[in-house]
Amino acid sequence: MPTTDTHPSAAKVRNPVEKRMAKLHDLWWMQTHHPHLRAIVLRAPVHSQRMLDAFVTLQQFDSEYSTHDLFIRLDSGFETGFTYSHALRRLLVQIYEHNKAQFAEQGITAPWIEAEQAGFDSAAGFMETGYSLARHLNRQVTSVVLQPQRISSQKGFEQWFDAAMQAPVAPDDAGLFRLVLFDDDATRTWQPLADRHAAHVTVVQAPVDILETTREIAAQSGGGGNAQVLYRQMYTDMLTLLHHGDPAAVERKAFEATKLAIREGWIDQRAVIGMVTGGAWLQARDFSRSIGHYRAARAAAHEADAAGSPVGRTLVVQSWMSEGGAWVAAGDMPQGARAFEEAALAAKQVPHAMFVIEGYRSAAQCWGKCGEHNKALDTALLGIREAHHMPDADRPTSTVPQLLHDLLHMHDPNRCERIADCAAHYEKQVLQAQTDADRAARRLGPHPETGAIQAIEERLVQAYEQAFQSLLKAREKLIAGGSEGFQTAVALGRQWFHQAWAGLPDIRHPLDLDIQAWSNPPQFAVLPDPQPMLEGA
Repeated sequence: MPTTDTHPSAAKVRNPVEKRMAKLHDLWWMQTHHPHLRAIVLRAPVHSQRMLDAFVTLQQFDSEYSTHDLFIRLDSGFETGFTYSHALRRLLVQIYEHNKAQFAEQGITAPWIEAEQAGFDSAAGFMETGYSLARHLNRQVTSVVLQPQRISSQKGFEQWFDAAMQAPVAPDDAGLFRLVLFDDDATRTWQPLADRHAAHVTVVQAPVDILETTREIAAQSGGGGNAQVLYRQMYTDMLTLLHHGDPAAVERKAFEATKLAIREGWIDQRAVIGMVTGGAWLQARDFSRSIGHYRAARAAAHEADAAGSPVGRTLVVQSWMSEGGAWVAAGDMPQGARAFEEAALAAKQVPHAMFVIEGYRSAAQCWGKCGEHNKALDTALLGIREAHHMPDADRPTSTVPQLLHDLLHMHDPNRCERIADCAAHYEKQVLQAQTDADRAARRLGPHPETGAIQAIEERLVQAYEQAFQSLLKAREKLIAGGSEGFQTAVALGRQWFHQAWAGLPDIRHPLDLDIQAWSNPPQFAVLPDPQPMLEGA
C-alpha cells in the first residue's frame, strides 16, 4: 500500500505495458483529484480488462506508476444492500487489521475506534466507515475497487450505489474516500450511474488495448529480420483486424503470414492462420469462405500431426468444431452435425474427453433441430458414455450438465420447460424476498440497530427456505410423472452431481447447505438405476 507518488513523466525507455501504465497513471492524476468525486468508473475495451487489474495491482507497491491513493479491492457478492454493506465493511476492517504493522511503520499506531462500532449495515454506513478509515490513515485518499463476484439484482445494486452517492459527507472529508467500478466499452454497464450522479462520478477512459500492446511487445522483442518477431507482429495484426471486423484485411495479412510460415516450415502455424481467417469470414457471415479456410486449416493440422507436432491433433479437432459452428450459422444442421461428430472422433485421438463430449453434444443438438430425434438421442448417449469414464471432479465443470439437460429435453421437452418454469418462479420469489428485505432495511435509516437487521435477515432466510421447499415439491412431482428415459437421465445427474439435480438451471440450497442440514428435506422421487443406460450407451 504505497504512500508516495512519483510522477512517471520523466524520460525513460519503457516497454509497451509500462507506457500504458504511465498514461493511465497520468489520467488518474488529472481526472480524479477533484474533492467532489465519490466514485470513478474506469473503462477499457472488453478484451483489455486485465490491464485495469494490472494497474490496480501496481498500486500495492511503491513505484513510479503508483498514485497517491490507497487502493483496496473488495469482491464480496451482492445479494441485498444491507448484507453487501456489512460484508464490505467487514472486509475493510480485516484489511486494515492485516496491514496494521505496515501502517505502524508510517507512524499510524493509534487504534481505529470506529472499526468496532455497530450499526453501519447500509450504503451510507459503509461510506461513513470509509471516510473514517481515510481520516485515521492521516487523511489518506482511499479508492475502493468494487468487483462483486455475483450481483443477484442489478436494480438492487444500483439502488445501493445511489444511496452511497447520496450519503452525507463532512466538507473536510470531501474527496477522501471513493468507490471504483470497472466498465467496458461494449456494455458500458455503469454509464447510467455516471449520468445519474454526474456531480460525484467521473468516467476515466483507460488508454489500454491489449492487442496494440501485444503488437508493440512483438516489435520490441527482436530485430526486424527475426522471423519469429515478424510472425508475432503479423499474427497480432490479424487479431486486431479481426476485432475490427475487416475479413478482407485479415485475409491479406494471413497471406503474408502463411508465406512466412511456409518458408520457416511452421506447419502448425499455417493451421492457426487458417482458423483465424475462417473466423473472420464467419464473423462477416460469408459461410462458404469461412468453411474453406477451416478445411485448409485442417489439412495443415493433419500435416503438422504427421510431422510430429504436439498440437497437430488438437488443431484438427478445433478445425472440425469451427466448421460445425459455421454450418450451424449457415442453417445447415445435418452438415453441422457431421462436422461435430468428426470433431468428437478426432478428439478421441488426442485424447481429450471434454472435446469428445462437446462434439457429440453439439452434434446431438444439430440432429434434434433438423427433426432426427433418434440420431440426436443416439449421439447424446455417445457423449454420456464418454462422460461416464471421466473423473468425478471434472464433470460438473465441463459441458456434461448441459449434455444431460439436452438429453432430458429430447425425452420430454414440455416437462423440461415446466421444470425450468419452477426454477424461474423460485428465482422470482427469491428476488422479491431480497427486494422486500432491502426495503425494510432502508426504512431503518443509515445506522440500523443490529437486532433489527438480524430480524430482517431471519425473515429473509425463512422466505428462502419456503421458496426452496415449494420448488422441490413441484419439481419432484414433475419428475415422478416423467417417462423412464427422462427419469433415468435425472437419476444419472443425481449420481454425478448432487441428490437434488433436476436439469438446468441447477438450483442449489439457498444457504448452500448439504441435504443432511436442510430444515425439511423433501421426499425425492424414486428413480430407475441409470447403470443399464451407461452400459448400453
